[in-house]
Order: sequence, then structure tokens, then C-alpha cells
Amino acid sequence: MRIESTRFGTLDIDAERIIGFPSGLIGFPEEREFVLVHHGHSGSIAWLQSTKTAALALPVVGAHEFSPVYPDVPLSDAAKRAGLSGSPDDMTALVVLCANPGMPSTVNLAAPIIVDAAKWTGAQVILEGTRFTTREAFLTPERPAQNEAVGG
Repeated sequence: MRIESTRFGTLDIDAERIIGFPSGLIGFPEEREFVLVHHGHSGSIAWLQSTKTAALALPVVGAHEFSPVYPDVPLSDAAKRAGLSGSPDDMTALVVLCANPGMPSTVNLAAPIIVDAAKWTGAQVILEGTRFTTREAFLTPERPAQNEAVGG
């Protein structure tokens, strides 16, 4: 399958690698199909590219980058509320990265995107009872604090 992307140009993707979001994403309820694009030299950052809207690509980071402190509430509860019924072993969580020029990079740890890797379905959820916010500093053990934009 071919999709057009403003950021990456024309992408040839395996249709079986499309992640379906029955309810869309927060702020994008009509966007229901995305592909995960690994781009550049970063092993940590990828992009959720819409299959429908060429200009819509969200930078994401695997939640495992924040272990052992994240998440602080069970993701399985949020996944069930979102209608994801797969095995917890098949679930992975991504968080949206915000990297504005001249500002510290932040991640949205209050509303992760949970993907059932076995069924290729997902949902963005709001974690109930978490201490995290939508604008947490993008710090990992391998990444010290810095004032530079990521991506481009």
C-alpha cells in the first residue's frame, strides 16, 4: 500500500502493518489508521503517520524509555476501558513527544497511546490517578536534559 506523507514523501507500507484506532486519537477523532515510521538515527523516536492525512505525523517514544517509574497506574485498566481486550503481553505504550525549537522537549505521560501488537489496534487513553502530566520533561537514563529540538 502507498501513502503520501508531507514529512517522509511517498511510503510503501505493508497493509498488515496499519494500526487501527476505532475512536481516533485525542484531538483527531476522524483519523483512524496510522503506521509507525522509524526515521532518522534515533532508536527512541518514531512517528505515527496518518494513512489519510499526509501532514499528520506525531513523534512518539516508547513508554519503556521511562522505566521503572512509568507508568505509575496499571495500563491494563486503561486499555480495557478503551476497548482493547488483548493480552497484556501484547500491549505496548507510546507517548507523544513535543519538541519546539528553543524549548525543552516534553512528552505526554498522562495520555499514552496503547497498541495491541497482536491485533494491530490501538487507543489513546487518559490515565486515571496518575501523577504524570501532559508536559513532562523528555528525560531518560540515556538522555540528559537539554534545550534542543528533536526531529525537524
